[in-house]
Amino acid sequence: MATATKHPRSVPKTRKQAIGQPTSAEVRALRQRHGLSQGLLARLLDTSLRTVSGLESGSVAPAQLRRNLTQVNRLCGALAEAMEPGYVGRWLDEPNEMLAGLKPVEAVERGQIDLVWQVVEGLRSGSSL
Repeated sequence: MATATKHPRSVPKTRKQAIGQPTSAEVRALRQRHGLSQGLLARLLDTSLRTVSGLESGSVAPAQLRRNLTQVNRLCGALAEAMEPGYVGRWLDEPNEMLAGLKPVEAVERGQIDLVWQVVEGLRSGSSL
């Protein structure tokens, strides 16, 4: 009777080395490059300030948080094409007439990210919406 041999799975040496895991430096760089406070990033990620602080200290992000971080990174990158990158955080946290007076971060929190993307695409293309 043949027995199956188990091959040891390759396990990252540290939790920070997990595939697709953002490093603390990457999270901090995203915030600094786009003028985001930890509080604003927490709101965009739909998580707590403590979690964002932990990410910047090297905590491992769950899969959903990594996906949200990727989406926020894409959104900030698109906005940085239409304005100075350091102004992105301020734009996200100011009332916007194209969003019926909501701040873009509030629209994201309310699940209206598609509407925010429409405004962003209008800014990028230079068209008046």
